Amino acid sequence: MLNLIWLLFVIPFAGSVAAFVFPTVTGKNVKRLALAISLIPLVILIFNYRNLIGTQLKYAWFPALSIEFNLSIDALSLLFLFLTAIIIPMSLLAVRSEKLPYPNVFYGLVLLLQGLLIGFFTARDLVVFTIFWEGMLLPLYFMINIWGGPFRENASLKFLIYMIAGSALMVLAVLSLYFTASSSGMSTFNIDLLAKTSEAAPHAMWLGAIFFLAFAVKTPLFPFHAWLPDAYCQAPTAGTILLSAILSKAGIYGFLRIGAELFPSLMREWSPLFLGLATAGVFYGGLSAWMQRDYKRLIAYSSFSHVNFILIGVFLWNQTAQAGGILQALNHGITITALFFAAGWLEERLGTTSMGHVSGLAKFLPQLCWVTLFFVLSSVALPGTNNFVGELLILFGFFGTNPWWTAFLTLTVILSVIYMLRWMQKVYFEAPSFFQKNWIDIGAREIAISLPLIILILWIGIYPSPVLKQVKPAAEKIIAAAIQEPSR
Repeated sequence: MLNLIWLLFVIPFAGSVAAFVFPTVTGKNVKRLALAISLIPLVILIFNYRNLIGTQLKYAWFPALSIEFNLSIDALSLLFLFLTAIIIPMSLLAVRSEKLPYPNVFYGLVLLLQGLLIGFFTARDLVVFTIFWEGMLLPLYFMINIWGGPFRENASLKFLIYMIAGSALMVLAVLSLYFTASSSGMSTFNIDLLAKTSEAAPHAMWLGAIFFLAFAVKTPLFPFHAWLPDAYCQAPTAGTILLSAILSKAGIYGFLRIGAELFPSLMREWSPLFLGLATAGVFYGGLSAWMQRDYKRLIAYSSFSHVNFILIGVFLWNQTAQAGGILQALNHGITITALFFAAGWLEERLGTTSMGHVSGLAKFLPQLCWVTLFFVLSSVALPGTNNFVGELLILFGFFGTNPWWTAFLTLTVILSVIYMLRWMQKVYFEAPSFFQKNWIDIGAREIAISLPLIILILWIGIYPSPVLKQVKPAAEKIIAAAIQEPSR
């Protein structure tokens, strides 16, 4: 079974190297090759997911420093591996090779990011975890800087500065945990072993705060979000999908993996603060989305609001809310990908992301209109769609501990309906503008890309049981770690 982990991990890197090494291959052929390679991890996961949980790849990497190349798959990492395996190919489908300069570099960066994400979601050595955590920034930085919009340099620089500033001290925190373990007779960076000594470390509160800051910036948790609107709006559509659907989940995974396993008592102690910030983020993001006149920025702030809603589930210490938070992380990745696809197709036809220039497009672009509306209804958590299940679990778990706060939080559902349907109303359903010759409705290609997302949205919304069976063990493990914490 070890060979499957190798395949999951190595194949994207091998594909990335191939894309970089053969620059003379046409953009369309490189895209086909990259798409085929990116689908291999998804095929492996679909046909082997039952056997992958518990498998491990482990060997001494730098024995003198007690660093092991340790990759392992459990219920939590498997869910995020599935999300990565779905979103990476979808992001490649968002690219039109004929309009893309340096296509081999772009596709190579996407495959490189896939390999880094697979490594990150399976790393059980804290040094390896940190390397992949930092490494995934570079492909996204170059995607924004080279293929982004007119203000891409400023957006990419702001993105990089925020990410580096957020995790600048993380290496020192990792070393501090190592020396604490060494003083107890264990020279290791192994996350499972460090969990036994992490909260006994000198200045454990500050060490936990360093990790939490890094995860908060990347997710982002309010108020560490200043990089998000410009990065989302200036990135190409594929880059925006990767930022919103995958990068934010790396931060959520960090809270679940490092926060809940190494610093459970600190997370519980600070949970009221985190819940307050996340609630503020939900409302701030929703109100900011309502105020936008640019639909790409509207979706960016909507994503910010929904990610903070997910964090509410993560910071609640009961199994129902935790399961809802994990499920909602997957749901958000699917739905935000769909929304940015629809926004990208609309931008291709209008040449702008402003909501003030045209209206009544349902008359001229009916298929795009109804596809967009379906994705919008998923975003606002219409019953029968995926987001309804995740949000309901979070609210149900929260209601048991704080019913009044939960009632206040449900107002954000109304807010999301207002700003998302406002976008639909202004662009598609008001009095029609004069027809322009480039207003060509989406065709078979775009419908084919939409179908997998539509199927996933309906499947999880109508029959969530198979996914919840995979989510439940991950939530149980997190709660069990918190219960065992006093005995450490």
